Amino acid sequence: MKKYINSILIVSCLIAAGCSDDFLEKKPDKSLVVPTTLEDLQALLDNADRVMNIVPAIGMVASDDAFTTDNAWQGLFTATERNSYIWKDNIYEGEACADWNIPYQQVFYANVVLEGLEKIEPTSANEVQRKSIRGSALFFRAHAFHQLLELFSMPVGESSALGIPVRLTADVNAEVNRASRTETLNQIINDLTEALPLLPVNSSYKTRPTTAAAKALLARVYLIMGEYGSAESWASESLSENDYLMDYNTLNAAATRPVARMNDEILFHGQMITYGYTVFSTTYVDTLLYASYENDDLRKQVFFRLRSPNRYTFKANYTGTSTLFGGIANDEVYLIRAECRARLGNIAGALDDLNALLEKRWKTGAFVPVEETDPEILLVRILEERRKELLFRATRWSDLKRLNQDNRFAITLHRKLNGTEYSLAPNDVRYAFPIPDQEIQTSGIEQNPR
Repeated sequence: MKKYINSILIVSCLIAAGCSDDFLEKKPDKSLVVPTTLEDLQALLDNADRVMNIVPAIGMVASDDAFTTDNAWQGLFTATERNSYIWKDNIYEGEACADWNIPYQQVFYANVVLEGLEKIEPTSANEVQRKSIRGSALFFRAHAFHQLLELFSMPVGESSALGIPVRLTADVNAEVNRASRTETLNQIINDLTEALPLLPVNSSYKTRPTTAAAKALLARVYLIMGEYGSAESWASESLSENDYLMDYNTLNAAATRPVARMNDEILFHGQMITYGYTVFSTTYVDTLLYASYENDDLRKQVFFRLRSPNRYTFKANYTGTSTLFGGIANDEVYLIRAECRARLGNIAGALDDLNALLEKRWKTGAFVPVEETDPEILLVRILEERRKELLFRATRWSDLKRLNQDNRFAITLHRKLNGTEYSLAPNDVRYAFPIPDQEIQTSGIEQNPR
């Protein structure tokens, strides 16, 4: 990476080094910015709320999950979110882009940890901790690359699509150009594959990755690649370790936040960057999407709050707060496997997964299991349930990009704002957000077309 990103990452390292009081006390001189113990390296990866478990949000802003009013749009915090909402060519207007900067902070932290491990002598006493830290760093790097790729890479159907800068060193002076999309995906898969035998099966902290989380992320990556056999296999591997689903009958649907923070359905905690659009009470659920829920579907009560006549907001964040969830949870893994099984002709398996999820979402005694045997109709139903289950998360933008490659599922997005109509056609180049202005100015890497 070059100067602009370098400066961000250097500041990130200084902040990270100062996050522990003990660390400051032990290192009062310049060496305080250099982690030298396994505990120091773990502390870098545990900077969850400020860096490591933060997920980009502009994809959610630009997706079709929600809409806002003319006045509320004008009152949004940043030009970035206002312009992303209407898919404008120049979305930043000189602003820094947290959706680019924070994932690259994560990459930097991960690389610092990976290189730091090489300087600590392995012993029988620290072997388990070393493996866990290395596996975690590889997971975080892969997760960050994946988030960046889905936002800043061209639609998946482009054979010559550029990926992102793939930084594999903590040397802030090393220059890295944009890899291809294929090269980026290969690096993500390689990192996760290497991480798997190193990660723990269980963790007391959902901010730390486990083997089930890594397998679920592999399933997600292979799904966007259209490699359904591999995606199904990794989803099965993940669910073989943890297949828990919340029974929505046990939730208090009338509660302000009916879903608990760090609940057992979560494999890996992530929370989206906070924009006004993601937290304002004037961001309303898409009207047709809300209407697609049947009355005995508990998600209709658990997910939504009536704000004004025929306008609803989303309240069931898996963060347990107003901040949107951007991590990985088992409901997504069930839906990945169901979709892949339907595409591969395993109708019985796809029905098992779909019904296992829906039974936990419908009022007790009211759910009638899906029995559809036509694979094409079943696939449509699974994708509909994916749409209804995973709204207001970090997956919809990626789904739009991949499903637009199939004419059966391609859609044009529409907005109406201040009397002006805006649209985003399937496979439009604007599905790849522009590289931030400052990065282009200082590094000269190739910009995405707009």
